[in-house]
Amino acid sequence: MRLIIREYLSMLKESGELDVLLPDLLLAMGITPLSRAMQGNRQDGVDISAVGIDPKDGIQKLFLLTAKKGDITRNEWDKTPNGVRPSLNEIYEGYLRRCILPEHKDLPKKIILTTGGELKSNVNQNWVDYIEAHSGPHPKYGQIEFAFWGGDELSLLINDNLLDEYLFPESAQKHLRKTIALADQNEDEPRYFYKLIKETLFNREELQGKTTSSACKRQKALCLLNLSLSIVFHWCREADNLKPALLCAERSVLLVWEWIRQNDLFDEEITRLKFEELFFTYFAVVVDYANKLQSHCLIQDGLFGYGEGDELEYPLRTFEVIGILGTLGIALWNIAEISIDEEIKEKYLNQILAVAQMIAALIQNNPSASIPRYDCHSIDITLALITLTLGEHSEIAAWWVRKLSISIVRAYGIGRCFPIDTDSYNDLIAMTVGQSPPKEKLMKVSVLLPVLADWFSIFNLVDPYTEFQKAVKETFTATNLMLWFPDDLTEECLYISNAGYGSGVGLSVELYESLDTVKQRIVKLHQDNQQTYEKISCLTQGWFVIGAISSRHFRTPVMPWYWYQMIREND
Repeated sequence: MRLIIREYLSMLKESGELDVLLPDLLLAMGITPLSRAMQGNRQDGVDISAVGIDPKDGIQKLFLLTAKKGDITRNEWDKTPNGVRPSLNEIYEGYLRRCILPEHKDLPKKIILTTGGELKSNVNQNWVDYIEAHSGPHPKYGQIEFAFWGGDELSLLINDNLLDEYLFPESAQKHLRKTIALADQNEDEPRYFYKLIKETLFNREELQGKTTSSACKRQKALCLLNLSLSIVFHWCREADNLKPALLCAERSVLLVWEWIRQNDLFDEEITRLKFEELFFTYFAVVVDYANKLQSHCLIQDGLFGYGEGDELEYPLRTFEVIGILGTLGIALWNIAEISIDEEIKEKYLNQILAVAQMIAALIQNNPSASIPRYDCHSIDITLALITLTLGEHSEIAAWWVRKLSISIVRAYGIGRCFPIDTDSYNDLIAMTVGQSPPKEKLMKVSVLLPVLADWFSIFNLVDPYTEFQKAVKETFTATNLMLWFPDDLTEECLYISNAGYGSGVGLSVELYESLDTVKQRIVKLHQDNQQTYEKISCLTQGWFVIGAISSRHFRTPVMPWYWYQMIREND
C-alpha cells in the first residue's frame, strides 16, 4: 500500500488535491486543522494551519503547511511567483506577523513544506541554508522550526495514521489493489471497489452509535473511502480510462448516502462535511470525464470513432455519454441550489450553460442521439433534457424531442432500431441480423413515449404533439404506455439497486389529444405523489442529484418529480 500511496501522491496537484488530503492526515495524527486552503484569498504562503502535539517530540505546536506540486527543482525553488522560497518568505514575513491568533502566539511554530514528490539534490543545499537562517528562537514569533514532508514521508504518515487496520483491513486493501490493476479495462464493473465500500462502512459496530468515539471512527472511515476513490481516479486517469473511476465514484456517493440514511446521520455535521468532500471527488471525476469527451461531441459523428464504431455500439455509447453529461448538469444545478455564496452559485450556474452547450453539440453532431435502442434510454434522455432546459438550450431540446418522436415511430413501423423494453443486448443483435422476435414482444411496454409526451407539454409544442399523439395511437397498438412513480418502499432500495424492480408503481397513461389535458395530468400526478416524494431522503435533504445519479447508475426510471418541476416553473 505504501508504494501505491507514494505513486498516488506524485500525481497530485497542490490546489484542490494535496491540500484536501492534508487536513484529514493531520486529524488522524491528532492535530486539529484551524484553516484550509481557499482559492482566491491571500494566505501569506500558508495553505493549512493546525495546532496539536508534534509526534516527533510530544510538544504542542502551531503547524503551518505550504503545499507544492511534484518534485522541488531549482525552478520550483525560487524562479516562479508561487515558488517555494517566495512562499516561505511570505510565511516568515507576513503570516507570522499578521495572522497568528493571540492564543497561539506563545506556541512553537513548525513550518512544513509538503509535496507529493521529492526535494531534488540540486536545491537541497538551498533548503538547508534557508532553515539555518530562519530556525530557532525569534524575539517576536517565538521558537521556529522547519520540516519537509515529501512523498516518502507523506506515504509513511498516511500508512501509519490513516490506514487503520480495523477500519481498512487487508481484505479492503486487496480490493483497492485489484481495482487499480484493472484500471485500463472496461469488460466488467469495478466490483472489487464495490466490495471495498461495503467492507469499509457496512456491518461495522464500531461505526454505530452517537458517542464521540463512534463519530471519530465514522469520520476516519469516510476519509479512507475518499482516499481510496481518489487513488482509483488518479490511476484511471494515468491509464486514460475514466469509466471505472466514474462507476466507483457513483457507487461511493450512493452507498455512503444509504449508510448515512440507515444510521440516521443526516444531522451529524462532520459526517455531512465528509460526504460533501466525497461528493466533490465524484464531481471531479465526472468533470474530467466530460472534458475528455468534449472534443468528440463538437465534431460530426465524433462518438462513432470513440472505441468500436458500428451500427449497434454507436447509439449505446452515445446515450451513455448523454446520461453522464445530463447528470453532470443536474449536479451543477444542485451545488448552485445549496450554495449560500452568490459568487459560487453564479459560477456553477454558468457551468451548466457550458454542459448544456456540449449536449446540444453532441445531439446535433451525432445522428445516433435520435435512435434510442433501449426503452431505458428514457433515463439518459430525461437527464439531458433537464440540463438543456436549465442551460438555456430549450430550443435545441424541443427540436430533439420532435426528432426522437419521429425516429421512434418510423423505426417501429419498419421493425428495426426501435427502443426495446427487454434491455437485452442479445435482442439487439438478433434485431440487427433479422432474427428477433416480433416487434410487439420487444416493445410491450414503453416509458419513453409518455416521457416524450410530457416534454412536448413542457415546451408547449402543440401542433407537433398532435402529430405525435396520432402516430402513437395508430402505430403502438400493442404497447402499454407507462410512467414509474416511487412508493413507500422506494427509499429502501433507491441507493443500492434498480428501485424500479423492487418498488414503485407503474401507472398506465393515456396520451390525450389535447396538450392542455396532458399538462393537467402532470400537475395532478405531481400533487398525488407529493407525500411519497417527502419520504425520499435525497429530495428532502436537498441533495436531489443523488436520485439522478441512482437512475443513471442502477438504471432506475427517473422520478417524474425532476421534470415535473419544469411544468410548475413554466406555469
